Amino acid sequence: MNMNFYIAWCFSLCTLLTACGGSTTSVSETAQFTTLKQFSDSAGVARGVYADGTETVFIASNVAGIVTAANKSVGTTVGATTTYRSTAFSGVPVTQRLSSAVVRRGTVVLEGQTANVLIVQENNGQAGLVYMAAPSGDILTASGTAFGAAPNGVFTYNGTHIIAERSVGGGAQDGTFSLQANFNNKTFSYNGKTTSTALTGSGTIDTVRGRISSNNLSSNVNGVTSTATLYGQLHGTVAQSTSGVFHTNEADPNYAGAFVGSR
Repeated sequence: MNMNFYIAWCFSLCTLLTACGGSTTSVSETAQFTTLKQFSDSAGVARGVYADGTETVFIASNVAGIVTAANKSVGTTVGATTTYRSTAFSGVPVTQRLSSAVVRRGTVVLEGQTANVLIVQENNGQAGLVYMAAPSGDILTASGTAFGAAPNGVFTYNGTHIIAERSVGGGAQDGTFSLQANFNNKTFSYNGKTTSTALTGSGTIDTVRGRISSNNLSSNVNGVTSTATLYGQLHGTVAQSTSGVFHTNEADPNYAGAFVGSR
């Protein structure tokens, strides 16, 4: 595994909301990465929190190694500071314009590795997702701007939902989702679907940190049902957008996906 590829990718994530416009400036950034879940094949889920409050959650191979390497990529201090060039996602062409988002498909090159990517960017500039199929392993990422405060009441978020079979690496199915958030009782319901899959259920909202979670969603893929876990986050001054990743609950999950949308 080319760990430098993963480090470059980690620190390119916070350019997701702007870099596709073609910026070539170098940026110094500080971030703290944490492993949230490790699968039996050593892949897993992790979160990164950047100095400006930007948050990302991702599913990738050798997740503990990525987290350790990213946190120690400069010196030996946890909470690494590094410099990267924000061209990682620039030049990926727009292939579809949705009512609330732009979809880009193409390739990127990081540390000499070429990867196929699917990128979805919310039009409000607050959140996005990336599915990257690379020689080092597939990566699913959801990122967005800092969370401010939770509003009062019930709000519905709509957007893009994608899912991929982890053992194949042949690409992701894309569809739509609707998430209803009740900020008063700190719960949400999720309904995501593609042509042959569905993900439904409910979970809880952390209104202080702006995060959502569930470990008992219902996944249906080609008629086969299982449970699934979701890790999400809210973005914007009053939670205007949401993003996250999910996986089915096998020890080595068969399927994983991501979502991004706004209210």
